[in-house]
Amino acid sequence: MKKKIFLSAVVAFLASACSTLAPDTGKPTTKDPARFSYTRLHCTPDNESHFETVTVDLAKLDGVPPAPNAFSRRGTATFVGFGGFVPQWGAKELQGRKFHTAPAAQWVVYLEGSMSVTTSDNDTRRFRAGDVLRVEDVTPCKGHISVVGDENTFIMVER
Repeated sequence: MKKKIFLSAVVAFLASACSTLAPDTGKPTTKDPARFSYTRLHCTPDNESHFETVTVDLAKLDGVPPAPNAFSRRGTATFVGFGGFVPQWGAKELQGRKFHTAPAAQWVVYLEGSMSVTTSDNDTRRFRAGDVLRVEDVTPCKGHISVVGDENTFIMVER
């Protein structure tokens, strides 16, 4: 029997770590528990990939702890998986400028380690544990290049 997993609950729960990011990283930070920011990797009509920061308002709920007091709209996941990557995975692709697209629009939650992602417009951002990335650069987009940092890196992917 398929279990229904609610995307917004997973993202809201795991994203609480985003509030601890340093303000000079250029990454979204969340200080208000009724608002959540994440990075979106998307494609424009010219097939170039770009980053943007997206902020969503969460509906306030009256709940007894440990229930969160704000949630977004719930959705049903069709796939949830975990990935593990060795240090420097993707470095050769970056050196050769070999871009790849996402297999589908999906959420990536960074659980441990770090990964740099470069868009086709040459913007690079580093994602660490607690960061949330919405990847939407599917074919025919030029895509992105992902490179793991100096330690094993683990992610959760959800579609």
